[in-house]
Amino acid sequence: MSDRNFDGSDRSFAVQFLRLAKKTNVMKTLFEICSPRPDILKGNIRESDFAADLAQVINGTAPPEYALPDKFFANTHPTQGLKALLKTVCQRLQGVGGSAVLRLDTQYGGGKTHSLIALTHAAHGMQGVENVQEFIEAELVPKTRVRLAAFDGENADPVNGRPLGDGLRAYTPWGELAYGLAGVAGYEKVRNSDTEKVAPGAATIQELFGNEPVLILLDELSIYLRKIKGRKEQDQLTPFLTALFKAVSSSANACVVFTLAVGKEGKATDAYSQENEFVAEKLDEATKVAGRVATLLNPTTEQETVQVLRRRLFSYIDENAVQEVIRNYEQLWITHRGDLPIERVNADRIADFRNGFPFHPALMDLLTDKLSTLSTFQRVRGMLRLLTRTIAYIWQEQPANTYAIHLHHVNPLLSLP
Repeated sequence: MSDRNFDGSDRSFAVQFLRLAKKTNVMKTLFEICSPRPDILKGNIRESDFAADLAQVINGTAPPEYALPDKFFANTHPTQGLKALLKTVCQRLQGVGGSAVLRLDTQYGGGKTHSLIALTHAAHGMQGVENVQEFIEAELVPKTRVRLAAFDGENADPVNGRPLGDGLRAYTPWGELAYGLAGVAGYEKVRNSDTEKVAPGAATIQELFGNEPVLILLDELSIYLRKIKGRKEQDQLTPFLTALFKAVSSSANACVVFTLAVGKEGKATDAYSQENEFVAEKLDEATKVAGRVATLLNPTTEQETVQVLRRRLFSYIDENAVQEVIRNYEQLWITHRGDLPIERVNADRIADFRNGFPFHPALMDLLTDKLSTLSTFQRVRGMLRLLTRTIAYIWQEQPANTYAIHLHHVNPLLSLP
């Protein structure tokens, strides 16, 4: 299939580019410019390596890329949303301002769980992380103990109870959070609420804080909601969230961060769209009752997606050599302007290429504008899975005269299990 409709790189276009490259006699190939991370080159990345699981990070069973703070932040691009989140939460934990209730709001696969994992490592002091300043001012990182508790709706078990340790099981979000904040003693404070599946009050929740900084993380509430659909607990979600928001708002160094896969105008498009919209409605109710409006943050904007991909997939990119490659592409694009598709309004092909090299702008347009509209395509995670196997394959084959990763390099079959 010709690539011309996407980026003008049909056979004649490619031939002229090669002539131009040889004429300059200085342009390096893709394989000289970029170094993929070792795990990417192996091409045997497991789905779980890209599927961030907050519960696994909390209990210490996550893959090293998520469990180890130094590896996690080395693989993470410091998006503006993530930096704002870390700053706001850490300021709150130190009692020097910051919002008490924060909502991470983006479509499925947009980095919400990844951001919660970043908060988990930050609350624990970002031990061993050498690039702290990329993400947050070092003085804002907590130096004292932070009580951290998380509820992950994907791992919740409202019927059988989720094992907590110490022979205990929790049937509700408040049961899990109580144990996370204050251990066995904490769970005992809400045992009746957990077994009866009735939300505790704000004062009871606040007793779990123990006059220490507190960070509470809520992930995948929509999945939990589907599990309890039609059950007693469904009607207790709003009272619980109302009490929780009141408790953290009344404590100067307590904060709750929750995720929701709802996009523009409050409409969700993923597999849990109805649940996400329901949760959004209940959260709005809870914040109004609690007298607090949640601060909304988007962990990763569309413009930053390509930087997230670059950071995770490549350990080194020679930026000086990149500029030479882009200059050659630019010269050829100018020469063949009439053969190329008309650019979108306000589009800047050269700027996009600089920002996203080694990914050709047409490839990123396809991934961000077309595939990301599919309800089953998990944005960043889906892109990582597809590009990981593409990179492993082309680095193994090393086709001659390759200067960037184009659409025609991607074989959809490579992304299949």
